[in-house]
Amino acid sequence: MSKTSALILSILLAVTLTACGQVITPEPPAGPLPGETPTPTPRIAARPAGTAPPLPPADTATPTVSPTPIVYVVKSGDTLLGIALEYGVSVEALQAANSIEDPRFLRVGQTLVIPTGEEEISGSSGGLLLPTPTPVPLEVRGLAFYETPVGSLWCLGEMVNTTASSITNVHVRATLFDAAGQRVAEEDAFVAADLTPPGERSPFGILFTDPPAGWATPQITIVRADAAGELAASYVPLSVIEAEGRPSGPQFEVSGAVQNDSPDRPAYRVSVIATTYDAEGLVTGFRQETIEIEGPLAPGAAAPFTMLFDVHGDNPADFDVIALGYVSPE
Repeated sequence: MSKTSALILSILLAVTLTACGQVITPEPPAGPLPGETPTPTPRIAARPAGTAPPLPPADTATPTVSPTPIVYVVKSGDTLLGIALEYGVSVEALQAANSIEDPRFLRVGQTLVIPTGEEEISGSSGGLLLPTPTPVPLEVRGLAFYETPVGSLWCLGEMVNTTASSITNVHVRATLFDAAGQRVAEEDAFVAADLTPPGERSPFGILFTDPPAGWATPQITIVRADAAGELAASYVPLSVIEAEGRPSGPQFEVSGAVQNDSPDRPAYRVSVIATTYDAEGLVTGFRQETIEIEGPLAPGAAAPFTMLFDVHGDNPADFDVIALGYVSPE
């Protein structure tokens, strides 16, 4: 068939189909025509019409809560131990928070940051001596527990030297048990006095920074106590005279004088420890201070002191004061 005949035939076919009221569009043949290269059909992921592609979620800002620091300004007569007892923290935590190498030396007007959580300290037993094989038999009296405003727990008591010798390095351990008798917490501390003569007593404070809520009963153990031996020669015997105690606002004040009882040795440094008790003889507080003296305290001489500190509970029913003299200024 010629090209002209084919064209005439196509026109006649289109006219015939239109006259029937239906337009038919021929579909292209499936597959490539001869001589063509097939083109792959791209695959498009279906998405509902009018829906934008989701964006990655923005980071949610989480506010960081910074606790308001508690700041304490050192006053005359303050010690780290007394400040620690007042705020319910450990001496070690105060040293760490304020970069204090020697806890004996504070400056009047010095600013201290009081740690509120004590995350830095996992206990107060660091640096304690190893227990003696057979600890010296001693007596513990006046044991009491007090909760602090920051949620910690103070265990206060005193050790009484019932032996015939002066003792030193007295290391005390407090253990808390639950109702089933299981141990739930344990902390250690030294008694306040470096040296305790026969018949004398020395207070101690053991701090639980995160006490368990379910503890039921405590146990106090003397882990170590050494006979002073020749070490006793490093101390000068002192006596406390004219001691008085009275409430002073919310605190308790103890005053008096210390006297050098040595016939020939001066005391280059004097430490005073005051302990308060309630009507049942339980320890309600204590404070240790190094009193200021002009030069060494000569044999037979006396020096006054005044101490002001916080106590637990009501006004104390009784108090006790001990003093230590040192032959060396350090």
